[in-house]
Amino acid sequence: MKIPLTSACRHCRHYMPEGRRGGVCQQLSVPVQGQWKACSLAVSPFGPSWDNIEELPLWQEQVATLPEPTVAVSERNSCQLTRTTLTEKSLPTLSVEFA
Repeated sequence: MKIPLTSACRHCRHYMPEGRRGGVCQQLSVPVQGQWKACSLAVSPFGPSWDNIEELPLWQEQVATLPEPTVAVSERNSCQLTRTTLTEKSLPTLSVEFA
């Protein structure tokens, strides 16, 4: 038999004081008195909120790396360097490929 960690309802995490004399057990959704002996569902207010930390999924940071882009210029304009001002009509056709 498991012995509760708290001795009275008022020391339980699930106890919510309500009014002057009593409170509500949030676990059972019933009115209780703070001085009542704690039930088997009692949990210390400062205890861990989980049973087995090993079973909890851990947050892992994922870093995405993008490959370097490869730029292909149409053959008619490749290797031609001139001192002309580029305009929208004079720009070569570009295609970007990711490896």
